[in-house]
Amino acid sequence: MKTSCLGCLLVLLGWFSNAWGSTAGVVVSGLGGTPQYDASFEADADTVADALASLDPANELITRVAPGSDRSAILAAISARAGVEAEDGAGDGADDSSRLVNTFVLVLIGHGTADARGWKFNLPGPDLSGEDLIAALALVKAERQLLFIGSSASGALLDRLAQPGRVVVTATKSGGEINAVRFPSFFADAVESSVADVDRNEILTLAEAFRHADARTREYYEEAKLLASEHARIVGDDARTFAIARLGSLRLAGDDPEVASLLETRLALEQDYLALTARKEDMTLKDYYAELETLMLSIARLQQAIDRASGWVSDDD
Repeated sequence: MKTSCLGCLLVLLGWFSNAWGSTAGVVVSGLGGTPQYDASFEADADTVADALASLDPANELITRVAPGSDRSAILAAISARAGVEAEDGAGDGADDSSRLVNTFVLVLIGHGTADARGWKFNLPGPDLSGEDLIAALALVKAERQLLFIGSSASGALLDRLAQPGRVVVTATKSGGEINAVRFPSFFADAVESSVADVDRNEILTLAEAFRHADARTREYYEEAKLLASEHARIVGDDARTFAIARLGSLRLAGDDPEVASLLETRLALEQDYLALTARKEDMTLKDYYAELETLMLSIARLQQAIDRASGWVSDDD
């Protein structure tokens, strides 16, 4: 089995963003219209839901809405997660501050349409409208939010959904791009493997997944010699620090106490890395690189211990 390598480490930005809170979310696949699209939308939504669930496996706060659900069921799911708080063991005297839900994610994958009356997400029965989304999201209490609208014409929602503390991803740049989109499938590919994890820190951020999926989408049209009919967009300031999946040893670890303890140590070392880089201008290059080498070796050895404890590698490898 392969061993993860931190190399020239960048801090676990995504891990820090979720270390003191939980992530709640709703993932929806829309009406495909054909068996092929139905299967594709459902598979991509399943993959993204599993990735999000890996961030907070103990609390099970990611709702994968059943395929074929109608507008009312989806709005009910959003409402149920909008003000949710993770199980906190109230009354047991524990410090519950780390269990509060501080992140909300909504993922829609399917067909969309837009006209003078607005955007709609195709569902059995009445479609889900942009106005429905705005009203439902107004109830969300989490201070950090991600809205992933993976549908045709989804760019029509960019300006309407953007607000402080929220990152919005759409599969198209406007409501005029009405053809079926491929971007969500490439995004799903990104969150289930390490290929998009550029810094190899085993936390996949939204920025990493978006960059990978956007590049793959452009490559698809170039290789097929087709004029691109979709241009994904991302709006918001937190994409680089927004974790969307655990990978490798982190994902395998789950809630193993031994691995959790090692991860806490790794976080401390990575904070030391940040402090060292902040002092670089006040140090000689010789001293800086000497400290950096020592720190990197410590982190690498610790990562090997994490991999062994989590089962990512064995002592016999």
